[in-house]
Amino acid sequence: MNDKPEMLAADRHRLLKEHLMNEIGRTEPTPRARVSRGARRKLVWMVASPLAVTAVAAGALLLPGHAGGRPAPVGPGDVTGAAPSAAASPSLPVALPPGPEPTDASGLLERAAAAAAARPDPGAQDGQFVYTREVQEGGRWARHERKSWWSVDGKAEGGVIDPEMVLPGRDPEKVQPVPERLFVENGVRKEPAFPDRITYRFLASLPTDPAELKRLLLAADRSLQVSPSSAMTDRLRAQLAFGDIQQVFQNVSAPPAVAAALMRTAVLLPGTSVVTDQVDANGRKGVAVVGMNGTQRVALIFDARTGAYLGIREVLLKYLPPVGPDGAPPVGEPTAEQVAADRGAVFTTAALEERIVDQVGTER
Repeated sequence: MNDKPEMLAADRHRLLKEHLMNEIGRTEPTPRARVSRGARRKLVWMVASPLAVTAVAAGALLLPGHAGGRPAPVGPGDVTGAAPSAAASPSLPVALPPGPEPTDASGLLERAAAAAAARPDPGAQDGQFVYTREVQEGGRWARHERKSWWSVDGKAEGGVIDPEMVLPGRDPEKVQPVPERLFVENGVRKEPAFPDRITYRFLASLPTDPAELKRLLLAADRSLQVSPSSAMTDRLRAQLAFGDIQQVFQNVSAPPAVAAALMRTAVLLPGTSVVTDQVDANGRKGVAVVGMNGTQRVALIFDARTGAYLGIREVLLKYLPPVGPDGAPPVGEPTAEQVAADRGAVFTTAALEERIVDQVGTER
């Protein structure tokens, strides 16, 4: 039965929305509250897709592209990716050496990763923030735009503007503060690592060899991500590692060389495939690494020419063919009738902007 979650069953949309709302409305905690929050850190701290019914900490959500960030995603087009204009993207990726045009999905993904690695490093500094803007559509949410600011080093309060994530009585157009990503445990500041509250600064310290990144991801302590812990399997570990990569592209961002390495690492994880038939919430088609995360198929979509992260497309597995013996994600799409009957059948995003800024609330 492919509609049964392989991980801890929990309504991640409800859980994460409630958790983020608690974080947004949180005042300075008492020592007892700090202990409680440390014990509960398996709760995902970022906004996640409304589709996931999965491990409590599996994963993520957010966006990309301009000066100081990923190259700006281009408009709708075929998978080969029309080159963006200088006006659309002040930070174009470095031109790649001439060579034969790839025609297969794996070749297109490799070209995208090479382009991502070739773009200039934005030189993000501690104390700065990664600003991102994206469109979200599907699931239980109406189509809307979301903006976020995440601390580069994780030591400062961030912020979110999201009309679907607002406490009662607050202005949906104003920044809702979100506590720093790093937390204190037993009087000591907890340093980031997979699968905890990873930061841009942590990602900058990672190796860029895909095989080494794969080893780090699969070796991460995931004892709090499934219950009981004895339920952990190699297949689940690989899915949770894929969820960490999803978290990076949707929320945290990474330096160009690391982003490219993560693209290549995703392909190496068991239970993933590379396809060219996925589109983001704005209709842009790209090359995608597809994996599974609990009860959903997840596609991370990239511009095949520039390497820009375009967004995600998530589909509930119960509307797809059963997972085969090879463990690869099932192909196909829900029918129009299924989507009409269940708004949660499909969830998509479209990454619009990303840059490094000095303050929460600023976009330049």
